[in-house]
Amino acid sequence: MERKISAHLELQENEEHDIKKENLPAGEALTFSPCNVISCFYEYPLKIILPSSVSDVCCQWCYPITFGGGLVEGDNVNISVKLGEKCCLLMTTLSFPKVYCCENGLDSQHHTTYFISENSLLCVLPDPLVCFAKASYVQTETFHLESSSNLVVLNWYTSGRYARGEQWDFSKLKSVSSIYINGKLKFKEALNMRSVPTLSIKTAMKSYNIFGTCFVIGSYLNTMSRNLLEDLGKYSGYGEKRDPSTIFAISPLYIDDNILTGCLIRFVSESVENTMKRIETMLEPLYSTLGGNPFENK
Repeated sequence: MERKISAHLELQENEEHDIKKENLPAGEALTFSPCNVISCFYEYPLKIILPSSVSDVCCQWCYPITFGGGLVEGDNVNISVKLGEKCCLLMTTLSFPKVYCCENGLDSQHHTTYFISENSLLCVLPDPLVCFAKASYVQTETFHLESSSNLVVLNWYTSGRYARGEQWDFSKLKSVSSIYINGKLKFKEALNMRSVPTLSIKTAMKSYNIFGTCFVIGSYLNTMSRNLLEDLGKYSGYGEKRDPSTIFAISPLYIDDNILTGCLIRFVSESVENTMKRIETMLEPLYSTLGGNPFENK
């Protein structure tokens, strides 16, 4: 039986407070303002936690959680988020989100729509998703940006409970991310993993236990994008062999008028722990803006 679950969150700039310029990253011109929660509602078993003591800068942290730690068969979660001008929002998780087994032909679904106003920053940085054996998961993310909006999105997935012998034993994993800028579709990333008669997911993924993507978009993040392109885009030296157990690849994003808008990173690795450490290092330039590392102490 399908169970529809809805939630909504809206943040708006608090114009009565002074901007904390002393906490800005060096060299960045854009400033974010403290923001107020204009509206927030959610339905059981979903809950939205908005702690006030996590960050001491102008960034609101948000934890959407589900009772039981994950989605069961038939769950259909729909979340909408609106971010006002000069607001900074981090969407993250308390632990690895999970998708439990689906044995009756229904998917577990998670759909999120974001509206990001001018001069705002949204960071979606969850822990990696764990799909149990026989799980069937469908996810969509739709981002509506203005020309001066900024966005960082991390989507990553483990092979399952591989310590218990479950490795790529889920039935389906489908994810679609769409980015609109000024009302026009500018970028779309789609993934559809499932076994076919001639090739199983486990065979295709070989010894890898985690894979994912991360995209960085916006003028506020230009320095970060260029540094990532320089670091991850380096050519191997003559005769140098890179470690095939962890692979990171990066591409520049030229969305409007052949101007560098950001970058797209794809990665795959045999080790979940090593990947997490590398992701933490890769995203470190954001921590001063966010007010902390969302992957710490987990």
